[in-house]
Amino acid sequence: MKQALYFGVLSVLLAGCSQFKTNKQAASIPVNLESHVQAHNDDVLADVPTSSPKIVTSDSRTMLLGKWYGIRKTGDGGQKEWLTERSADGTYRVDFRSTAKNGDVRSQSEVGFWGVSGGTYFRIFRGWVTVEGMKPADPHNADHYDAYAIQSLNDSYFTYKHVVRDHLYTVKKMPADFRLPVTVKSESNEPLTFSF
Repeated sequence: MKQALYFGVLSVLLAGCSQFKTNKQAASIPVNLESHVQAHNDDVLADVPTSSPKIVTSDSRTMLLGKWYGIRKTGDGGQKEWLTERSADGTYRVDFRSTAKNGDVRSQSEVGFWGVSGGTYFRIFRGWVTVEGMKPADPHNADHYDAYAIQSLNDSYFTYKHVVRDHLYTVKKMPADFRLPVTVKSESNEPLTFSF
């Protein structure tokens, strides 16, 4: 009986894991991460499923822990980088670094809660981290609650699509010691390093 139960559970787990899109990527971080992520985005766009893949929630939740890095060009010729760190207690922190076309750099840090249910990844934004401490967000603002359809997820890349805005994002898994350079000034709207 135990052996039959074991093989039954194992077959369900394997079936769920087989739904993940797998890419054979080099384990090292590419020299030009921006073009590498963009190339991955192009590959994913060509193969985006019409519905979310069947995903075992506990597996995807475990895979999403840790630090994930993203970068994209902005409409004004600059670029925006972000580093999201998800913790097992359901909290997240995301550090943003925006570089304008003229070279000016701004940083911002946000915190909140995150989770996964089936093929949906969600975030609840709770506030900003500033020099003075935590600045809470308005919990009545509907824009502070986001849901994303998981497009693909493996040990190296995570691609997800905002269910309302239809924006597609791809991020790369980073080592635990990876950090974005953060610009800290004395104004209240500038970030401060923060740990959960």
